[in-house]
Amino acid sequence: MPWSAVHPVDRSLILFMVLLLGQSAYTLFHPGAGGQIARDIDIIIRTSSAAIFGYFLSASFVTGRTGGVSPAGGAAHKITTADSGAAPSLRGQIGFLPPSDLASGQAAPSGGQTERAFCLQVAAATVIGLFCLITLMVLRNTAGPDAPDSAAAVQFRDFVSGCVGFLIGSPTHQLQTDP
Repeated sequence: MPWSAVHPVDRSLILFMVLLLGQSAYTLFHPGAGGQIARDIDIIIRTSSAAIFGYFLSASFVTGRTGGVSPAGGAAHKITTADSGAAPSLRGQIGFLPPSDLASGQAAPSGGQTERAFCLQVAAATVIGLFCLITLMVLRNTAGPDAPDSAAAVQFRDFVSGCVGFLIGSPTHQLQTDP
């Protein structure tokens, strides 16, 4: 499968995983003195690696499907129930209404606009997350044992965690709807 065929969310997570595994391998061979800040950074690296690895093992990565709502406007899914052999009947509806069901005067979001906004979110999360991760990796590998705790390091750890969580939870397919 060519790299361009891989969903942007999956590409971002693969890039994160390569950096996280690289840092983990480096830490194995060059543990350094490291103080509390190095241990804190190591924790976020191990946690993020485990979360992404779990995503790679999940059906979401293998089949390109998630349980979330599609970024292109979503679709209503109908729950049906069989009444003792009778044809299934509509019991309830979950999700967003299709554009034809919108009340008059409401505009349906354009699939292209929503998709572009979603791609921008993925790109922003990837860039911010990678910037914070690389900064933390440099700090972890250059800081001595007496390096003071930094509020910025704590915030960067939170950003890495939030960005990885967002990417893992992002839908990578368009939900199919019943006609």
